[in-house]
Amino acid sequence: MRLSKMCVPCSRSSYVDPTRADRFPTRKPSWRIMAAIAMTAGLAACGTDNTDNLGQIGAVSGFLGGVVADEPRAVRIARDVLSAGGTAADAAVALYATMTVTKSSVAGIGGGGVCVVHDRESKKVEVLDFWPRPGTRTADGQVATTVPGVPRGLYALSARYGRLQWPQLLSAAEQYARLGVPVSRSMVDDIEGNRDRIEASPILRDVFMPDGKTLQVGDRIRSVNLGALLTSLRVKGPGEFYNGALGAQIATAVQNAGGTLTAEDMRSYKPQWKTATEVKVGNETLYLAYPPRSDNGRSVIDAETELGAILNRYLADIEAADSNIQANTGRSGFVVLDRKANAVACMTTMNKPFGAGLGADAFGLNLAAGDAGYAQTPLMGPALMVNPFVWEYYYGIAGTGTPAGATKQIATMAEDLIEKGTAANVPMNSAGKPAVNIVRCLEGVPPHPESCQFIADPAGGGMAGTQ
Repeated sequence: MRLSKMCVPCSRSSYVDPTRADRFPTRKPSWRIMAAIAMTAGLAACGTDNTDNLGQIGAVSGFLGGVVADEPRAVRIARDVLSAGGTAADAAVALYATMTVTKSSVAGIGGGGVCVVHDRESKKVEVLDFWPRPGTRTADGQVATTVPGVPRGLYALSARYGRLQWPQLLSAAEQYARLGVPVSRSMVDDIEGNRDRIEASPILRDVFMPDGKTLQVGDRIRSVNLGALLTSLRVKGPGEFYNGALGAQIATAVQNAGGTLTAEDMRSYKPQWKTATEVKVGNETLYLAYPPRSDNGRSVIDAETELGAILNRYLADIEAADSNIQANTGRSGFVVLDRKANAVACMTTMNKPFGAGLGADAFGLNLAAGDAGYAQTPLMGPALMVNPFVWEYYYGIAGTGTPAGATKQIATMAEDLIEKGTAANVPMNSAGKPAVNIVRCLEGVPPHPESCQFIADPAGGGMAGTQ
């Protein structure tokens, strides 16, 4: 067995800012790593792919990466994809698709999201923006709904950075919708917190209060119509969903239900690949999904660093936002890392918990809310940190985007990436769910997978899945 090139890079940065040594331990020169690891532990630590079994769980041996998210069953599916030799993008697609069934309160097919994507082979970090955009109003009195962004968004991620076949990534979600899946505590928390909205919506009531009884942990959640829609997406891809007869039928059904959506909205919707906002952090670069809206902010965090200055601007955004609206946004965040140091950090959204509660019932499709205030991009989006010289992964974080989640994410990043105690003066906002999920590998991967920590926030009710 030969050593993979991905396991030990030929050149690596060895300088570390002495003021930040506690955050990023000094790294050994590349030749020492090669001499020490090549014949021993490096082979096991990096892991190997069994190409004959690609696509089957267990194809990857040793370190396979990991995933953190707010819904446990979706985490298990994503971890299986990594074990089967899938990339971080593959696992992110499978995870999101599964959440459209197991945590559709914040990640339905009718919603959208934004992801920061690191691909080590192409030496690239970019942002995939598939946030749901408001549909066209065609009559008075319509409820504001959006154009679904998830099918084309996930397909774009799979097409550019995936390794496994698209149908394989959607199969678990399809089976869960058709046959049913036990409800997690994470989903029940969302149901109990939004009981009034569910009771007022026939499409939601049918799924989450079958026979008038609210689902409890362990009960099976099932939507045959959504399963049929996922079958169409698995077999035909998103083309028929947006451009074909199916897209026209969905638009008509939404209008008949009182929502805002046209066939032209469906045809013209496209996810966007964008340049990330970059911030220097010592030898590494932090890549953010969205720049802060504020030009400056109070010096709550040490503003002598570039990161501290931009985090202060995000805090100013939170202070300026309408907390009543932002606290009630339906969002979630997850981070995925594969064994080759490719990574994806995403935020999902339905704009409100459980979206608009309106859509195309015959297709099990509930759309994200289209109200202007709720449809805004998040106060703090997902972020990844890598070394842009050797393209090693160091850090990924994603949260709910609520005022509570954004301030918790800012404080966590300040503590992890600047200095302990830096976030002592951050005013922790309590509006909305504060869940923040993190993957830290502060000695860098691929060389040091043992340094990785996969941390799922208990507030989100999810878990971390790794090996």
